[in-house]
Amino acid sequence: MMSNISMVSSNQVAAARLRVMPSVEDDRRGITDILLDSGIFNRSDAECVDGMFGEAFTRPGDDNYRFLSCWEDGAWPGAFDERATGHDLVRDGSRLAGFACYGREALTQGTWDLFWVCVSSTARRKGAGRALLAEVLRRAQQERVRLVVIYTSSTDKYAPARRLYESMGFVRTARVPDYYAENDDLFIYTQRLASKE
Repeated sequence: MMSNISMVSSNQVAAARLRVMPSVEDDRRGITDILLDSGIFNRSDAECVDGMFGEAFTRPGDDNYRFLSCWEDGAWPGAFDERATGHDLVRDGSRLAGFACYGREALTQGTWDLFWVCVSSTARRKGAGRALLAEVLRRAQQERVRLVVIYTSSTDKYAPARRLYESMGFVRTARVPDYYAENDDLFIYTQRLASKE
């Protein structure tokens, strides 16, 4: 099921028409480009996500990685032109704006991890990250997930992501000093979901 979201915030000049849907195999190259263009992630991060993406499609299932793609509607050129707007993946007039990767945490009962959320540099501050996170939470609620967990860095470049998580109801519940590197702590965010029982 797709989520159609039109959002306007005080930081936007115009509303972006966003659609969030399960990723398809053809989104793979666009997802890699978004990571590399982000200014946040590097080649090893992109290779990690690419491996997770490959596994999601070679071994699909509820206990594996799941990916969502966020598309920004507009008059983007090309029916399916991976280079029509620089590093943007364009399909049927919509541009790939971002993606999320999430899945069940092994050996838990009803816990999901949100592994990745990344939005292209050209689509930032248009609601794509919020739309992706909202869709993950909607799907979690639908599947009776009780807890969603996010691991993130304490560094300044992750501050916008942390603000997004907090604005969406996530609470920082743990800190592990020097986890990623010296002076780069691990922040763990969680959100408990209301039971439907």
